[in-house]
Amino acid sequence: MARPRVFPDPDDRSVNSPSIIVNAEDVLGYYNQQVSDDKKERVVESVKTWYQAEAIKQGWQSAEFHGNQCVLTADIKRSA
Repeated sequence: MARPRVFPDPDDRSVNSPSIIVNAEDVLGYYNQQVSDDKKERVVESVKTWYQAEAIKQGWQSAEFHGNQCVLTADIKRSA
């Protein structure tokens, strides 16, 4: 059995690296793991919409798809 997928944590980002690219395999794997009644084989609009909402719920500032990959950006505050 495959290991469970974990959503990226925005608290793991830094001022020098506030974003992360999540590949299509990880987007789809996480979606299929969480939405067990609607398995998908491709990253379609419904998967993108769900993943973006989940990213915001998980604390990411933004989630923007470029093709089938998602760029997650954390809200990093610079200390003075």
